[in-house]
Amino acid sequence: MKYDYNSLVNMLRSSVVNVTFEKVDGTERTMQCTLQSQYLPEQYRNMAPMLTETAPTTISVWDVEHAGWRSFRVDSVRKVF
Repeated sequence: MKYDYNSLVNMLRSSVVNVTFEKVDGTERTMQCTLQSQYLPEQYRNMAPMLTETAPTTISVWDVEHAGWRSFRVDSVRKVF
């Protein structure tokens, strides 16, 4: 299934999402991530909207399990659940 930038960002803004994608090195990764402000440390809460407006090919997200910013390419997404 193909995912588009806007639908992914909307999902991430409304919930914590598991995203499976192919990393640049060719390996597959599943990341539990979000753009919901309640999960972000206070100093980052105003950054989430800016990070998603930079490039419609890449999405920066908060990795819930590793408590840090990560990103993935929209065209590399294999599954969202």
